[in-house]
Amino acid sequence: MTQTAARQPLTPDTTQLASDLHQLEARLLKTDPKQKPELYRSLYCTISLRQMQLLAKVSQPGASQTH
Repeated sequence: MTQTAARQPLTPDTTQLASDLHQLEARLLKTDPKQKPELYRSLYCTISLRQMQLLAKVSQPGASQTH
């Protein structure tokens, strides 16, 4: 997801979302789902949300150019 966003011109909003996403992914990799299942689920859901937000932000300029 973040690789696709990197091809588009990044605004401060998308840069922040991408940065947050990378940090969350790093935390997820360090979290043991068997020891901290609630934290793991929370991180996973937050990553999914950030991915959707980033995709929406990146998709907006392209969508507005076709109209």
